[in-house]
Amino acid sequence: MTKTRVLTLIFLIALTSLSACRKKPETIGNDLQPTNSLVTVAFNDQNDIVTSTFTVPSLSTKLLNYAFIGNMNDPVFGNSNFDFYTQFSLSTSALHWGEGAVADSMVLYLTYNGYYGDTTDKQLTVNVFEINEEMYSDSTYKSDMTLECLPDVLADYTFVPRPLTPADTTIDRGVLRVPIDISLAEKLINGSYEDNDDFKEAFKGLHVTCEKNAVAASAVAFNLTHSYTNLRIYYHNDTDTLSYDFRVTSADVRFNHYAHDYSDSEIIFNDTVANNKLYVQGAAGTRVYVKFPNLQEWADALNNNVAINDAKLVLSGAVTDTAMYSPPSKLVAAGAKFDADTAYVILPDQYVGSEYYGGSYNKTDDVVWFRITEYVQNVIKNGTYATNCNGLLIYVDQGSSSPHRWAFYGPQSDSLDKRIRLEIVYSLIND
Repeated sequence: MTKTRVLTLIFLIALTSLSACRKKPETIGNDLQPTNSLVTVAFNDQNDIVTSTFTVPSLSTKLLNYAFIGNMNDPVFGNSNFDFYTQFSLSTSALHWGEGAVADSMVLYLTYNGYYGDTTDKQLTVNVFEINEEMYSDSTYKSDMTLECLPDVLADYTFVPRPLTPADTTIDRGVLRVPIDISLAEKLINGSYEDNDDFKEAFKGLHVTCEKNAVAASAVAFNLTHSYTNLRIYYHNDTDTLSYDFRVTSADVRFNHYAHDYSDSEIIFNDTVANNKLYVQGAAGTRVYVKFPNLQEWADALNNNVAINDAKLVLSGAVTDTAMYSPPSKLVAAGAKFDADTAYVILPDQYVGSEYYGGSYNKTDDVVWFRITEYVQNVIKNGTYATNCNGLLIYVDQGSSSPHRWAFYGPQSDSLDKRIRLEIVYSLIND
């Protein structure tokens, strides 16, 4: 294979001065050659960068900071639905209701902690069910798991999210109040509980779901362990009118469930040919596979030892609705290890630090870049970075708890200057 074939589309060589390089190299081989021998090359063609979008396997969503309720009909990514399961605990060491106790009403209070998508007059409908299955602190709970619930609907409540509006002057943030059917209050008030074990044997928790709808809508985050979040019974007994709060503690088992339907999306999955755009989505949504099949052949064609001074993978945004659907603040590029289950391998460049490694979204330029210098050097030298490591996976950082999404241009895009590209600065080392 000739040198011209291997370096397709863009091969920028600057042998006369350092100013021709995109930036001063910051790693391997800086002192091996004088600065006027540094060479810059960029790859952005489908023959040199093979990519595809595919779904993320289920992720652990147990004991996350926030629970999500929502339904989004995204014009780019299709439908995403969010719900959660949670246990509750007594707010006292024991609970006795008093003589003649009668339940008056019950309300689930959920403390807002942000949102994603369109909350402008877009309604969401919450349904609540009682869990009918034990939840264990030593078990793993993932984003695609479901639990058995009792069939009775304890709440069917429609609301417009107001995550930024305080409930009143004494509360510093919004709280969603969901009326719960009196039958649950009557069930609980008919028992007395000496401790949490007694209580959790009688009441295993709630499953809070969101109905699908035809509007854009949103995913709303709630802080379940906040002091304003509780399941409150209003009741009276022979001597007084009272209320009691069941709380979600840090020890209570809880997890988010996510369901994505891409049938109405613009994404073409597992396709290495039609890659005008590539798609990353949190909440166990989508990720991107990237491979550089010709790096070794390119280096061999130079007929010399190659020291990679700097290597950057640059991604340019391909969506215009970032005001409504803000991009993730950070992406991750990791080694793709394909065996019985796809695993991520941390790249050596990531250990250097986030400022060096990159991954942060630049709002001004609508760009994300990764410095992968040592990774590229390893691929050129050994054909791979680690055993069974074949290419890179790009995904949303903290994707188990973030619904943010973004698209960037692929190697088949007509926007040549915005295609995904690998920029390399290298030196030739004489034997």
